[in-house]
Amino acid sequence: LIAIIDESLTEYFASRVSWSGVGSTVDRVSYLTGREIAILNTEGEPIVARSRSDRGERNRDTQDFTSARIMVDGDHVGSVLVGPVASRPTFRPYRGPARSPVQGEALREIQEPSLRQFTDTAFRSLLWSGLGAGLGGILLVSLLSRRMLRSVRTLTKAAHQLGKGDLSQRVAVSGRDEIGELTSTFNAMAEGLESAERQRRNMVADVAHELRTPLTNIRGYVEAVRDGVLEADQTTIQNIHQQTMYLSNLVEDLRLLAETEAADFQLDLAPASLSEVVSRSVEAFLPQAQAQGIRITFGAGTDRTAPERQVTIDRTRIEQVMSNLLQNAITHTSAEGRIDVAIEKSEEAVSVTVSDTGEGIPSEDLPYVFDRLYRVDPSRTRSTGGAGLGLTIAKQLVEAHGGTIRAESTLGKGSIFTFTLPLDLVNLS
Repeated sequence: LIAIIDESLTEYFASRVSWSGVGSTVDRVSYLTGREIAILNTEGEPIVARSRSDRGERNRDTQDFTSARIMVDGDHVGSVLVGPVASRPTFRPYRGPARSPVQGEALREIQEPSLRQFTDTAFRSLLWSGLGAGLGGILLVSLLSRRMLRSVRTLTKAAHQLGKGDLSQRVAVSGRDEIGELTSTFNAMAEGLESAERQRRNMVADVAHELRTPLTNIRGYVEAVRDGVLEADQTTIQNIHQQTMYLSNLVEDLRLLAETEAADFQLDLAPASLSEVVSRSVEAFLPQAQAQGIRITFGAGTDRTAPERQVTIDRTRIEQVMSNLLQNAITHTSAEGRIDVAIEKSEEAVSVTVSDTGEGIPSEDLPYVFDRLYRVDPSRTRSTGGAGLGLTIAKQLVEAHGGTIRAESTLGKGSIFTFTLPLDLVNLS
């Protein structure tokens, strides 16, 4: 080994004619061989070494070191000392030949290459780990941002299309995060708008249909009188008046329906006797019922003799509800039929029931009786069947009071309409 090291150092000096920069070569050789190596000049002074005297250690014997003279073209240019396998990053002192000027002088220690290699490796590992983590983080953020931005762009595009009138826009929900919740909200909003638009169009179409027939009839009567086909007698005038009243009632019902559906609809709430309100409504329809041979009865329930508890209601609106229910019952009850009105109270609510012995409602039509412009029997004339708005208005007014309304019917035996109001109406105004 000493011969190989000596040969390498000889070639190094021969190529450079000096020991300048030999430290890196010594470091590599020491690292590869695991030996302590030092180079001395021709005077025995260390060229690549560091003193240990600053650590306060005594010079130790160098008998376990191997030395060799470095010769170039027969000239002595220095010496090399090779120690055993290094366990510490130091060299022991070299006493040299007899009367050496450096005898007993401690050599300066050489930095152990393996430690530097360890620190370099650790630094490179940390550097690459940091770079890898940074690149991974950037990639992850980029992917997440791209996904979020893609969802936001899709929502934005759908919102623009929705604003242009395309109410069929829907966006696929991609997750349960905030973007997913926003997407679900957007879809619900779009569905609500589409449903409202569909109802509006149906409403316009239905109203146009309802208006067309009486207007056509009035026009026909007027043109017939003008052309001399009909005489302007009492019958013709009565028919024209009947069609005109139907139009007037239809317009009033539409106005009332729009009023109840408005966001700023207000009730004029005040304590009132519900029995009195219902009784007055029944009395108002007695002449019409008697003219058609229909009997109307009114009962206040099992507790009629008990002191009546007033309820907080809008009297005018509840009278409208009763008028619509009674008119519907009279319309669908034949002569010699009966209409019963009753009030039942409980601890928390009061219920009003209007039942008749009329023709009844088919079970397949029962769920739709409160829909606007819905008539169970489309063949029934508008003068006798109405426009199909009365029950819709009654439902809107009852629900505005915080109550509920329902319908029961047996075909051929009659129908029962019941609306229930809470006794204590709080914060409804």
